Amino acid sequence: MRVLMLCDGGESLGVGHVMRSLALAEAAVAAGHAVVVAGQFEGSFLKGQLAAAPVTVSRLGAPVDGGDPQQVIDLVRSLDPDVLHLDSYGASNRLGELVASAGPGAGIRKPPHGVRTFGTLVFSTMEDGLFGRRPGDVVVDPTFGAEVSARPEDGSSWLLRGSRYMPVRQRVIDARRQVVELAPAAAPEAGAPARSVLVVMGGTDPVGLAPAAVDLLAGTGLALEVTVIAAGENARRARAAAQDSALSLTVLEPVDDLAALMSCQDLVISAAGTSVWELCCIGVPAAAVCAVDNQRAGYARVVAAGAAIGLGGADLGTDGEARERAVGLLTGALADAQVRAGLVAAGRRIVDGLGAWRVVQLWEQAGRLPGGPCPVAGGPEAAEVALDVRPATSEDARVLWEWRNDPATRAGSRSSAEVPWSDHLRWLATSLTRTDRQLLMAEDSEGAVGTARWDLLGEGEWEVSVTVAPQRRGQSLARPLLRAAEESLSKVRPASAAEVTAYLAVVHIDNRASVRLFESCGYVPDLPPDQRGFMRFRKDRSGTLRAMIRPRGSA
Repeated sequence: MRVLMLCDGGESLGVGHVMRSLALAEAAVAAGHAVVVAGQFEGSFLKGQLAAAPVTVSRLGAPVDGGDPQQVIDLVRSLDPDVLHLDSYGASNRLGELVASAGPGAGIRKPPHGVRTFGTLVFSTMEDGLFGRRPGDVVVDPTFGAEVSARPEDGSSWLLRGSRYMPVRQRVIDARRQVVELAPAAAPEAGAPARSVLVVMGGTDPVGLAPAAVDLLAGTGLALEVTVIAAGENARRARAAAQDSALSLTVLEPVDDLAALMSCQDLVISAAGTSVWELCCIGVPAAAVCAVDNQRAGYARVVAAGAAIGLGGADLGTDGEARERAVGLLTGALADAQVRAGLVAAGRRIVDGLGAWRVVQLWEQAGRLPGGPCPVAGGPEAAEVALDVRPATSEDARVLWEWRNDPATRAGSRSSAEVPWSDHLRWLATSLTRTDRQLLMAEDSEGAVGTARWDLLGEGEWEVSVTVAPQRRGQSLARPLLRAAEESLSKVRPASAAEVTAYLAVVHIDNRASVRLFESCGYVPDLPPDQRGFMRFRKDRSGTLRAMIRPRGSA
């Protein structure tokens, strides 16, 4: 697979668009794909990052952000990519359609008349809430909490929303592993003070927040070893802010391996952009600043989740009351290791480091399903199938036992051994009384179709296991069975259980029929295969992937 990524970075734009594009590029290359990153890139830091990345760099004559779409069309004609990924707020909202409608050419097939599609090219786009929002084959919004906010349906096929899709670089993942391995087994003692603090406000700190953060640290009166990433006037102002304080200050220009530097700090003060999500992933106590408007939603949610201390906005330290509040918050966190441990635990729940892997896996899936996910139950051949779904009873014991011990069923199960009748009866009796399990039977006019079992794994997350009756295989019933089971879950689940938030499925990667079933019904890769080859798929019920049950050409 050939991937073309479009982004700009440097100066007033910052480096976030480029850095998360490089995180996706690393995951794509690790999966065996070739990547070209194109755009305008300013500053020695970004140029060094691009030079060290496993990508080919193409510098455009005009920025992607607000530039002429024709340069992109020409580049796509030249490179013939399988995936075009855009990370830009100012690029045309119709860029995907413009590329696809440019006419037949190298790698571009004109879509059939009246069909809304991007041809054989998978158009992927990154957004942050309203910023950069546009339709695409794959839309990624890694903002924490995006999955619970409304998004207008615009014909996009796959929507990946929320922090589980936050792309972080391999250096960050490596730092996370190192921190976990070095973490003490015992809980930190209350009152253990912090010593080292890092201040980083993005690759360029265009708003000049680093000196204000140093001033807040000086206001705590604590003897701290502070490292600040700053250059030029920001560096001069940071040194001035530390004068006549108890701080020991070191000023560094932007570093190549920021993750390694962050991982050895007791606390990091960061802008609420790419860096704060990296801190969450690694497991470093964080204090966040909302530097620009596009960070506002993510800032509010990460603070509300207890994963970062909220120090305020770009006017950091200029208001007396707000400054006093920020100094108090920093003093409390720096003085108590248990407070910092709470920040770490909450942050790691938000970002697990698999976001880039999930996006790249979805690109591959989108390429295998060029028409998008199947509608409703899985396509015209299944749309007219009407299934009756009911909770299983003890009277279903015999048929469930026979289906479970069918050789084909056992071959695709995590446990392939035959189940004795007595064991099955005990399992069924227990299952029928559990509130965290729902066992369903599906039937049509011809009789039994199959069964679906739902197991509650987390808050509103249910894992499904689907079995089509052996005598009904080959009749295109798996997808309508799965869809009917999804619709029935919310009706039969216990009233005490939380609302269904996601459907999960664990499938062996060699079981291609099952993989195709879940892919075509809107499930996306969620966890890599385990040592036995079983991989988890996910389908969010509300908001995140709602558009996935519509074909790309639907209105």
